[in-house]
Amino acid sequence: MTARKDLLSGSSDEVSARLEELSQGLSQNEYAAGIRLRLLAVELANRPNLKVSMVTYENESQELEVKFTDDPHCEPIIIDRDTVGENCQITWDRWLSISNDRDIKTASDMVAGVLNTCARLVARPIYAQSCIRRGLPG
Repeated sequence: MTARKDLLSGSSDEVSARLEELSQGLSQNEYAAGIRLRLLAVELANRPNLKVSMVTYENESQELEVKFTDDPHCEPIIIDRDTVGENCQITWDRWLSISNDRDIKTASDMVAGVLNTCARLVARPIYAQSCIRRGLPG
């Protein structure tokens, strides 16, 4: 599948205008469902330590690619959205060394830190509420 990746930078207004331009060719449903994802893109692009790109696929789907500018070895986080645009899914692949005891401790701390952050942000109840509204198991 062919994709186009566009770096988002500038003021909030400039990023919003660029996102609007990148989304003009989308179907009405895709455009409407992507509103919240575009707002998230603007919010992320305002953070000086993040590099944000909008990836647009030939099937009209869009997702965000977010990189941490201070770590060239850090893989990007990919942010996709559900079909109605109420929830996003964050995907991150990060290879960690576990070749010695210190690396194992570092990997363990990182995994625990990510999960602890997720738990504190109460992401699960939001997902569960969305599932309940759709009649799915939460």
